[in-house]
Amino acid sequence: MEEYEIKYSHIPKDNSERIYFLINSMRLNPQKMDDIIERKRVMESQLFYYDYKIILYEDPEGAKRPRFRMVNRKNYMNTALGGGSFVHVFSPNAAEDHRFMHKLIDSELIQLNNFIQTPCQVCINVFFKTPSYFNKEDILLAEIGLHRHINKPDWDNVGKKYTDMFNANIWLDDNLVTDGEVHKYYSILPRVEIYIRYLNCVTSYQHYNQIINRKDYNPNYPIQYLDNTGYIHYEGG
Repeated sequence: MEEYEIKYSHIPKDNSERIYFLINSMRLNPQKMDDIIERKRVMESQLFYYDYKIILYEDPEGAKRPRFRMVNRKNYMNTALGGGSFVHVFSPNAAEDHRFMHKLIDSELIQLNNFIQTPCQVCINVFFKTPSYFNKEDILLAEIGLHRHINKPDWDNVGKKYTDMFNANIWLDDNLVTDGEVHKYYSILPRVEIYIRYLNCVTSYQHYNQIINRKDYNPNYPIQYLDNTGYIHYEGG
């Protein structure tokens, strides 16, 4: 807390006061403020979302806890030896999950005609199998969403499992997700419903430059960005 106060105590905690603080500290005159307001208006007129809905008919799972193992000359391939030992951290089943999603795209999800490389939002509704000890009334109440799942796996493990599966399959990487939700339910039909909304472009040239310079960027699905006036900049234009 002391370190935080030293760094940020001069910044107002109230949002409105913080805006005025920025205006004053950056010495923004009325003309510049009008320019910023106009740019905001233009940006909002240029941005829109695409929507995907994916349903996986399977028993929902959470991501397995990370595992650790010592890697040394006895259990590591000779071509990769660098001397000494180190700790390898890995997620059980992660590679299998990734291959499953890749196979699914090639077969059943071929209608996904884009590869997401812009900011996106994701909502994951997971429906765990209704417990066998529920009576008839509880089964129906669970199906309409009144009895909710409060057991393992935790909501964040569920989110991690399914967003990791999408990396390099549905989207470039899950660090593009700006908003995420996980909702846990019961149902007699276990499944995972995933809703994705992604922007038509990135909101600045800086973000655009970060993405296209990534090693895993896919140029087959080029992205656009908003220029310093707020309008969409097209590649080559």
